Amino acid sequence: MDANNIIFQMPFDESDGATIAYDYSQNRADGIVSGAHFVAGKNGNAISFSGNDTCEVSKSILPNMNVEFTILAWAQGGEAESGSPQKMIWNLNFAGLNKYVEVSIEAKPGSWFSLAVARRGGLFQFYVNSSLIKTINNSGTLKGISLNQDYFGGDYGFGLLDDVKIYNVALTQSDLINELSNAKQQAYLLDGVDFKTFGVYVSGSDGILTRPKMKAPASLSWDNYHGESVDLYHKFYESREITLSCFVKADSKMDFIKRVSEFEAQFDKRGTNRLVIDVHPIKPLIYEVYCKDAIEIQKEWSDELMVGTFKLKLIEPEPVKRVLKHIRISDSTKTCTITLTSHKLVNIYWGDGQVDYDISGENRTITHDFAQNGDFFPVITGCIEEITDFNTNAIVVWERI
Repeated sequence: MDANNIIFQMPFDESDGATIAYDYSQNRADGIVSGAHFVAGKNGNAISFSGNDTCEVSKSILPNMNVEFTILAWAQGGEAESGSPQKMIWNLNFAGLNKYVEVSIEAKPGSWFSLAVARRGGLFQFYVNSSLIKTINNSGTLKGISLNQDYFGGDYGFGLLDDVKIYNVALTQSDLINELSNAKQQAYLLDGVDFKTFGVYVSGSDGILTRPKMKAPASLSWDNYHGESVDLYHKFYESREITLSCFVKADSKMDFIKRVSEFEAQFDKRGTNRLVIDVHPIKPLIYEVYCKDAIEIQKEWSDELMVGTFKLKLIEPEPVKRVLKHIRISDSTKTCTITLTSHKLVNIYWGDGQVDYDISGENRTITHDFAQNGDFFPVITGCIEEITDFNTNAIVVWERI
């Protein structure tokens, strides 16, 4: 499925308390959250509705309801003190008085279900976990569509919603199976280039999520008192050390030498290298690193397949950061804007090789224009927890990591 066919993608992976649910599609139809909470979901986090909670998207996603589309989402019904819902119901409203269609789905609370509805012309197909459960023909003018529960108490919203996507095409059953099973393969990238391009594969990693060692705090030892007084109000961390266990494959001796040389040369560039580990479809782990130690290849030479192993030791000098995502689809969306208040200096690595260093001040606005279309991940490093005000037109992927 072409990514351009996804016109709305809301994974609801925000931290609880967030007031914006980000749309990761090029449309950027973000939602305003009122009352709802973010909890553990099917994939990462999910949004939890109870009572009159809402997530309102004001930007138009489809030109109208009478074009081809597919809605795909994970849903889980919620428990209630009485009249606990046992079904979810799709409701299609057509122009005219009492012109509607209901499609019910057995869905006991506590279980996740993949739900989808696809429209092509007057044909509506409904799926549960990729299985087609009902087909409806209706050539009327569709005015709206909703997913409801069969609980009619004082509150109208229960349960969880996760990974909502809308496509501008009608997906087939085969398409849905591929979409749900097409988990992103973990990949390691250096400055945007997959390690495998150099014939390098990663078999293990250390330090990726390890909490860096805390710097020695200020302390005082008082006479006539036990122990010491330690300042634990301000905690600061040393650089992060990352070790990747790697092996490199080649078809010949010369190819082996060429691949190793090209890979090692990547660390000769000025400034840091960007290490990206794709562990999640939309939330990669990102590190600005440099390589200080030698890359020692362990290799026994032969005329057969050339394979060598080595440990790649990397240093992330600024281990505490905030990660954003900016999507450029045209000149009108080329500019990423960040406004922050910080009395300490922070750096912004824009993700296209450009860096703004030593940013501080009150309501300081920094802009950056991306030259090419694509997805970019600006990274802000420094004492992130001491930024008092922060606004951006980008998506906040990781608040602090």
